Amino acid sequence: SSDLIVQLIGTPATLQADLLLPLALPVCSMLAAVRSEEVCGKGNFEGLKGKVAIITGASNGLGLENARCLMKYGCHVIWAVRNPEKAQNVLKKLEETEGKLEGKATILKIELSDLTTIKPFVDSLLALDLPLHYLICNAGIMSPTTWVPSKQNYESMFATNNLSHFLLTELLVPKLKETAASAGEARVVILSSLAAAACYNMDPAKLPCPKEEYDEMTEYCVSKAVDCLHARHIQENLGKFSIVGCAVHPGIIETGLGEGNMGITALLYGSRIMAPFRKPVVKGSATTLYCALSSDVSQHAKKGKLFYYNCGPQYAPNIMSAQGDIVERVHARQLELVRRFM
Repeated sequence: SSDLIVQLIGTPATLQADLLLPLALPVCSMLAAVRSEEVCGKGNFEGLKGKVAIITGASNGLGLENARCLMKYGCHVIWAVRNPEKAQNVLKKLEETEGKLEGKATILKIELSDLTTIKPFVDSLLALDLPLHYLICNAGIMSPTTWVPSKQNYESMFATNNLSHFLLTELLVPKLKETAASAGEARVVILSSLAAAACYNMDPAKLPCPKEEYDEMTEYCVSKAVDCLHARHIQENLGKFSIVGCAVHPGIIETGLGEGNMGITALLYGSRIMAPFRKPVVKGSATTLYCALSSDVSQHAKKGKLFYYNCGPQYAPNIMSAQGDIVERVHARQLELVRRFM
């Protein structure tokens, strides 16, 4: 069962991530999964006209499927993308395929590996004078084989998956509060992974990983654990403002994530033997939509639930989330790293 997998991953650190993940992730992907359109059919899509969402990485993969579904039902989706020209072409093809969509798209440029682009993106968004009901931190990279620097010379996974989304969220907190006050609630959905459970002994003061200590899977697990801690910080500190934070494990998805990598990443995402365990994008995106739109999530949040897969709350895999002040220490470290870009 999924509980058994989580218990296994919570065992001592002598069990290495590269041994656990091939066992855990496929099993979780095998569990009952629905398609993104089925989330609509269950009545979890409220009236989305007048609602606004930001999706990072909206021009491909899970982000595109999330954007398609939200726009189909009337949501105004801000496509936060690295290449606006490419996104415009993708949007044109989407409209040709889907016909008229009830909602609209606004394409804005952001480069998640460069922290200097985050505030200009936020300034452009705020200039539109829109509410913000759903912030979906979707974009990310997985396990570069070697240490790759971001624009600010941080390890690229940590910079792209964590720091950029952290800064984006921090800058948008006033807008999220404003929207929650008028609409009743706002949500932040962060794409994480069950890989977070294999992260042990994190020292926030040492984030991000220096080049000489880089290990691709270790740092991926750290990245996903930090995502969970970010969601917990949102719940613990912004819940009183009716802002809900969620971390999502979408499963092993048939996208370009990890493309060109080796080792376990190549096994999970590229090998034939793992093909039966991979989800298509239309199923992998469903849990993100569930977290953004389901009324059940509000009740789960009141009970401290924050980690989801297969359209339901699960035991949070990050064993560090309950260890003392780790949530605040990681938040403080990220704030220290991004403060000059605010």
